[in-house]
Amino acid sequence: MAKHLIFSRNANNSALSAERIQQLAPAAFSTTKAEKLTDRYVSLNTSDIIPVMQDYGYAPVQAAQKRSRSLNPAHSAHMLAFAKTWDIDFGTGDIRPEIILYNSHDGSGSVKLFAGCFRFICANGLIAGDGFQSRIYHSKALNGFEDMLRNTVATLPTMMERLEKLRGVTLDPHQSVLMAKRGVETRWDMLEEQTKGVYATPQTIADVLHISRYEDNYMDAFTVFNRIQEGVVRGNAFVKSLSEKHPNGVTRKARPVNSVKENIRINSELWNIAEDIAFA
Repeated sequence: MAKHLIFSRNANNSALSAERIQQLAPAAFSTTKAEKLTDRYVSLNTSDIIPVMQDYGYAPVQAAQKRSRSLNPAHSAHMLAFAKTWDIDFGTGDIRPEIILYNSHDGSGSVKLFAGCFRFICANGLIAGDGFQSRIYHSKALNGFEDMLRNTVATLPTMMERLEKLRGVTLDPHQSVLMAKRGVETRWDMLEEQTKGVYATPQTIADVLHISRYEDNYMDAFTVFNRIQEGVVRGNAFVKSLSEKHPNGVTRKARPVNSVKENIRINSELWNIAEDIAFA
């Protein structure tokens, strides 16, 4: 499996082959379930879902899997992102709508779908927040999944409209700093008490607002949101780590988010924060 979620796509953002998915997220092709689960537990396998997505014109473009030392890799939580085949082959523009699938075969949760999008200039995979996600229990048949899929597809135009509205809102410096602070706090607490742990500081907030490319040199809510998302998720920011050896803390560069579950949670919360501040 790739060391970072950014490397869970092809370099040219094309559709993933079955062999590539097997390398990145082997659990996607698992037909077994965790040993702790009884025979009565019915698993809705990702390998059965992929052909349904393809029947609806969606091809896998990203695959990633949770790492676990204790759990069988075949049963781990994993995510796949799907894009419309037409958009992969002929799409134009800087944003591509996508559907994100989250599943596992360990009995830990339901099958989930999220509306999302991919921004090419920074290779950011964004996941929409409230109102753009749904779930179905493993016991439901594939036709139940198809109902959920159709509902998710129907939300994509609305998601893209909301995205364009974010682009139409210019943030003042106070709003951008507030968005950055709240965005940073989806992953780290602010440094206030001298206890062991990893904390964000004012430098962290400044880092995630840093403009690293010409195309990001704008103050609309969507661009600021993207800069913050990139900094928080990829770890393009400095944080302070306190330990027994370094009670006063050591400043270090943050690590990227490699947890599939955390990536989805943080992305969804960042979207909600951006909308909350932009449309307040």
